[in-house]
Amino acid sequence: MAQLTTQEFDTMIATLVERVGFNRFYENLIKANALVSRKRPANAKALATQLYQLSAGLRREHPARYAVEVLWQDLLSKSVTEEQTKTIEQLIEQVNACLSERLEVLPEKASDLVTALGAYHRGLAMLTTEEIAYTEMVLRATTDVARFLRERKADVLTAGAAGEETNRRIGESVTGRLFSQTASRRSPRDRKSLPLRASRR
Repeated sequence: MAQLTTQEFDTMIATLVERVGFNRFYENLIKANALVSRKRPANAKALATQLYQLSAGLRREHPARYAVEVLWQDLLSKSVTEEQTKTIEQLIEQVNACLSERLEVLPEKASDLVTALGAYHRGLAMLTTEEIAYTEMVLRATTDVARFLRERKADVLTAGAAGEETNRRIGESVTGRLFSQTASRRSPRDRKSLPLRASRR
């Protein structure tokens, strides 16, 4: 699992606060003993700074890390059904095909990786948002894949948009046949995570 930058972490917390609500989010953190002080931060930015320091950007074994990860997975589980998860996993396998056994980017597969990451981002973004999809990708990637994604972000997003247009033209939109809304939802506890093969705790 790659370490999030402070900006990426701020975006993650801002997304959770927007979806859950500041008061409820803060209360969940208190119940999880994730904060060392009960003094309520002034805003989401201040809270994100505190959580980043406590969890070292979700790299340190700390209640703050676990609380944020549980809330994040809960947010995703409410947007992605079991059937949709299977399709996302297929997109992830296309990314994995561009990695070595050491889970590093294969130089000769760089172009294919841009395309695969673009498809993965577009598929997940259609079920959530652009920001949630990008944050989830960085969060689940290895250090090498995350570096590649950050360096080629514009290319990845462009590739995803191009793929969406192609799907629309041939009548196989990702929001249609592949992402059927009829599948039953899993609970956050039972839901399978969506890591790249590179994701390791």
